[in-house]
Amino acid sequence: MKQTISILSILLALQSFAQTFSTVKVGPDEKISLQIPDSFISMTDQDRMKQVYSSKVPLAMFANENQDVTLGINYNIMQWTESDTELIYGFYKASVKNLFDEIEFIQDEIKEINGRKYIVFEFVSSITDDNAFSGTRSSKNYTYIQYTSYNNQVLLFNFSCKARLMSNWQPIANEIMNSIKVKQ
Repeated sequence: MKQTISILSILLALQSFAQTFSTVKVGPDEKISLQIPDSFISMTDQDRMKQVYSSKVPLAMFANENQDVTLGINYNIMQWTESDTELIYGFYKASVKNLFDEIEFIQDEIKEINGRKYIVFEFVSSITDDNAFSGTRSSKNYTYIQYTSYNNQVLLFNFSCKARLMSNWQPIANEIMNSIKVKQ
């Protein structure tokens, strides 16, 4: 009896985290497609400004209902062709490492997804902020970033949430990132 109750409890917990996905197309010509959870919503300009500190508007940004999980798609006008991938990989890895006080890479590689090369960084990071007025604060996040060359520019996909939510969202982030398709 106890075993049956335990199994039912596990199944109910798994079902509560089950996600259904829909395909979305983004970009000016909708040449970028990916699967996102049906529970994600497109962020408003105000919501994006709270999350992204940039003067450039992303191609698309999505979030869960609480906006504690985000997915952004953006581009950078830096010149990059696929033949530059190894060089760009080193540049982006150094940039990512310099953004945080501590970083633990889960994935750190160049891999092919749906016929296209991507630079992939999946990691848990922390930042400690020492402030004379508010004391020391630390934040720990889970991030999954993919970069690829597109029309001689950098196209990037960024999934992030608090590290405490990682166990629920990491499989979903992997599913999203492995679903990305970019047409030339």
